[in-house]
This record gives sequence, structure tokens and C-alpha cells, in this order.
Amino acid sequence: MTYAARMTASATRFDMDAPDFEGASRYFERRAVQGLMDGYTWTGAVTPLTDEHGATWGARTTTRDSEGTLRQSVYVLAPHRGRGHLSRYLAATDLPFVTAPDCNLEAYFTKRGVPYVVSGRFTTTREYRAIERHYGSRRAARSGVDYMSHIDEGLGVLRHFEASDAARRAWCLHPLVQSDEDLAESFPRLHEVTDSPQVLALAMEYRNIANAYLSHREVASTDEIALGPLPDVADMLRADKVQNYKDFLLHHERTHPRREALDRYFRLWLERLNVSRETFAKLFERLQVWPEKVRLGG
Repeated sequence: MTYAARMTASATRFDMDAPDFEGASRYFERRAVQGLMDGYTWTGAVTPLTDEHGATWGARTTTRDSEGTLRQSVYVLAPHRGRGHLSRYLAATDLPFVTAPDCNLEAYFTKRGVPYVVSGRFTTTREYRAIERHYGSRRAARSGVDYMSHIDEGLGVLRHFEASDAARRAWCLHPLVQSDEDLAESFPRLHEVTDSPQVLALAMEYRNIANAYLSHREVASTDEIALGPLPDVADMLRADKVQNYKDFLLHHERTHPRREALDRYFRLWLERLNVSRETFAKLFERLQVWPEKVRLGG
């Protein structure tokens, strides 16, 4: 697919019109990954909502914010909208809600006095929208993981390290400029994906550092890794290496033909970036949408 086609294609990873419970569950799972940028931890529990006849009209899930407050989200299945199900449900529940900007529920909740918060305001930035259009619903061939998970999970890591807004925006742009091919294709339209020279400079400096130490290069010690002068780029590198090492451990640790070399590569990078084993283990757990199902071993 050409750059122009990718940039004009709509992002389809969120099914806003799921017809059944399974579709709503997949929607919640993807939202849970996106919620990492604001410190939300999904419980992984999705329950059907039924009417008086036992027909499933929606689905409900819960998540906890960074302070441990439990909040809920409700998905009304496409064939059951416009029948008053959500209004009746709101009258019978006291648990506060969490919603996303593109759900367009803020005015609805406000009018009815429903307590709610909005997660994902950052998704309305020009840079996030650009990478979301670029990736759409595409997935990695080997692991089957959504490409956007790399961005969302990385934003969760950046939140942990209290990275700047500029670093977060540049993180979203880095796939558009990192490879020579992507840079060549993106170059004529860079003015469309950001209006900040600082953000663009960070993305380009990230490209400079990251491309100098790709995983096929043999690195003997941390002394060989030069991080450059910008702390924001170091934060972006932390997001990249933590997220990639997490995926390596989950999907490739036992099967990749270069597993030993890759494991050493990631460990050297984390050491150079001052990410301790304890910090990585904490982030490894946090990046799982089902934290009770996946544990870091070894």
C-alpha cells in the first residue's frame, strides 16, 4: 500500500458498530491497550448486558485508573441502538464511567448527570491521528499484534517516565521517518503530520540514534551506545526498547533463531538507558491488558 493510500485510509481497529458480544469484547481489548497512555489498567472482565427477554443488547467492562478507582464502560451492540437500553442502564448503576473522545458520549453523559472521565485526549493530536491513519488495523505478520499497540504501549512507558508532550508526539511520528523508505514517502507531507519543528527534530534525532544500533549490529558493551544530547530522545528510546523487549519475551524468546543475541541486545540497551530489571518487570506487567494472565519469568 502506498503512503498516500495509507494516509487517506480510515483507522479501522476500533469497530464502532460491532453486532455481537465477541466484537464488543475485541473493542474493549483494543481500548484497554490505548488506555495505557493515561495509566488505566483493564480488569479483563467483560460481561453481557441483557434485556428482560434474555437477549444480549450490549457488553460491559471495568478498568482502574492510576489511583485505583474502578470505572466502567458500556458498549451497545449496533442492532440494539436507539431502543433506550443505555438510558435504562444508567438509571440503575452508580459506578462512574470512562469514555474516549471518539465515542461522542460526553454531552450525553453530562446532560444526564452521569459521572465520567475521558481517557485518550492525546489521541486527538495531529501526530497520533497521523500514525493511526498510517497503521490502521495492520498487524505484525509473526506475532499478530496490532502495529498501533507499539505506539500505545510506548505511550504507556513514556507516561511512567513522565516524558514531555513533545516526546510523546515525536514518538507517534517516528515510524513515519525511521526507515529510508518511510522517510522518502513521508517527506512531502511532513507539514501535515505535525506543526511543531521541535517534535519533528526529536523524531529525526530518534531516527539517527535508533538506526545506528539496529538489532543486527553486534554491540559488545553499553559504552558503545551513544544516546545523543536530547533527554526527550532517551525517553523515546526507553519506550521503544521496553515495548520491543516485552514483545520479544512474549512472542519470540523461545522460537527466534537469534533469540540469545536479541536478548543480550535488549538487556544492553536497558542498562544503557538506566532502566533497571525491577522497572522493566513492573512495566512488563503493566503493558499486559490481562495482567493476571501473563507473568515475567526468569
